[in-house]
Amino acid sequence: MQLQRTFRESYMKTLRDAVKSEISIPLYKSEVFEVDATQVKRLANVYEPEGLALKLDGVWEDDFQSAIAIYEAYKNISPLLASNESFWAYLTHVDLFSYAQKRWPKVKDVDCTADYIIDHWFIGTNGLLRNAIASMWWSVYNTVDDERENKYELTEVLFKNYTLRVITLGSYQLIRHREAMIGILSFLKDNPEITTTAFEYRGRFISKYFNRLGAVKQLAYMKRDFFYEVCTSMKEKIISVTKLENLSDERLYNDLSQI
Repeated sequence: MQLQRTFRESYMKTLRDAVKSEISIPLYKSEVFEVDATQVKRLANVYEPEGLALKLDGVWEDDFQSAIAIYEAYKNISPLLASNESFWAYLTHVDLFSYAQKRWPKVKDVDCTADYIIDHWFIGTNGLLRNAIASMWWSVYNTVDDERENKYELTEVLFKNYTLRVITLGSYQLIRHREAMIGILSFLKDNPEITTTAFEYRGRFISKYFNRLGAVKQLAYMKRDFFYEVCTSMKEKIISVTKLENLSDERLYNDLSQI
């Protein structure tokens, strides 16, 4: 096996700037994205997986299976490398370029914007969970639970709702906290009635509630049981959320100081 390749950071920034200026947008419609081979380097102790591209079909309904394949291929990389934009940019531009195109097909539209490409081929203002490959890896990394018979059971719960995964939980640092994700998703797994109706708003409420709680309590040090128990204690509140307007009801947050 060969060592995994990645872009030099300066080259990644050059590619990003070319997109921002809209000069290179047409290149993302090509079958292959041509890169400067002199601006590529090898990573120590990280190996290129074999046949990964063949396991990814780019259909959004199959995101869960694609995410598992990506995570399994790179399950030994460190969170530090997994936060490196150059690494993910290399994968989206070279090894998995075709997959990124299929998963985010608007890149081939004549009116495709620079922001669309930055979000899915690089790391845009919306963070890691919009990048075509990083979003898959991180979603699995933060939900895999080796204590379960099926360690990807909670990962599947997360992938049942794109809004919850990317926009709701994904907009908060909470999704980078594995214990929080396992606790919240375990609660949702055990209380399926919450996800059957108005789940988009209920998911937003859960995220907003913990975001506010984070202002008065150090959530980074809390274990999964804490998050599960908090969700359980406010189950009636969660169920009461059925529309967007409910999220502005301050009465839903009046017990934060008591937790």
